[in-house]
Amino acid sequence: MARRAKGQGTIRKRKDGRWEGWFNIGKDESGKVKRISVTAKTKTECQEKLKTAQEKYSEEQKILATHNYLTESDPTLETWYEIWIDAFCRGVIKEYTVKTYENKFKLYILPEFGKMRLSEISTVACQQFLVNLLNNGRIRNREKKGASLSHDTVKGIRRTLNVCLEKAVDEGILSKNPCSKVKLPTGQKPEMKTMKKEELGAFLEETKRCGCYEFYYLELSTGMRLGEICALEWTDLDVNKKTISVNKSARKLNGEIIITTPKTKSSNRTIRINDDLVDLLLAMKERQIESKYIFPSPDTGGIRDMPAVTRRLHRIQDRAGLPRIRFHDLRHTFATLTLEAGVDVKTVSQMLGHTDAGFTMNTYMHVTDDMQKNAADKMKAIIENADKGDNVINFPA
Repeated sequence: MARRAKGQGTIRKRKDGRWEGWFNIGKDESGKVKRISVTAKTKTECQEKLKTAQEKYSEEQKILATHNYLTESDPTLETWYEIWIDAFCRGVIKEYTVKTYENKFKLYILPEFGKMRLSEISTVACQQFLVNLLNNGRIRNREKKGASLSHDTVKGIRRTLNVCLEKAVDEGILSKNPCSKVKLPTGQKPEMKTMKKEELGAFLEETKRCGCYEFYYLELSTGMRLGEICALEWTDLDVNKKTISVNKSARKLNGEIIITTPKTKSSNRTIRINDDLVDLLLAMKERQIESKYIFPSPDTGGIRDMPAVTRRLHRIQDRAGLPRIRFHDLRHTFATLTLEAGVDVKTVSQMLGHTDAGFTMNTYMHVTDDMQKNAADKMKAIIENADKGDNVINFPA
């Protein structure tokens, strides 16, 4: 074992050939030593990672000392939340995510747990809290939407509380996270809504009359998120390669639309578009007011207001005699129709900007099941023809 000077931590080579380094940060409530450790393939890399970890820990401790809350060994959740959101979230993660955390805490979590000490929050209390939210947690539009919160909203609240409490564990304020083993209540997810193939004609005809045909042609050809399509600039269109680069997204924050990075790393992608769409976009540019955005606000030439897009979409659907669906359901429409047309799941997943194809398969299981059945039928035909000694294979349609 290679020991280092006091305060620099310890480094050793493990039996598997990798190097491990660590430094102690105190003891937990049971007296067990707590440490932060790193591993690397080489000793030099391990030393660098250990130094980075020590600097990060030291900086966090300075932040904690600045806020003077370590004098209280068991703060209330409200006290800890204010420090957590200010010291560990703001300026560290996306501003939009910080705002989402703040809203969930102020609307749901703090009214329930805000005055409780962290040590008083139990797993049972967290479990009951989430169940109550699912059954009777809606604050706004109760008369229109009912008392229960959606499964996805409750899932987001649980994730937010869990992240906050997990940081308290990291900082030695809590010995364990009471929310980490909470089972999310199962709620019935709403049935996925998509536009049917036979409805596309009427829909697109109405978009032509409304002057937004190119916008929806692009959406139905790529499945882009609303924020992504609204943030598109002409520099994102490569006419020669016939591609669209998705590298930013529009979001509404504190009543203003901001441009931020895409939702995930996989969301940063390049999508191939067809020749007709390229021609449509170029022709539209000739008629358009001067703007860096492909689909600017018709009033200002700046970023388009996203809620206004949704309101206009519903008017188009009404005039076309079609059932109302959300803009995001057009993304589902793209995925469903391309999968039904035989495009492989991995390609669709990449175009949608999903993290992996497994998520796409789970989301569109109703379509991928049919694709697997078709594959099984084709394999059956191959085997039957082989048994008959037939060299000609006729696949079922």
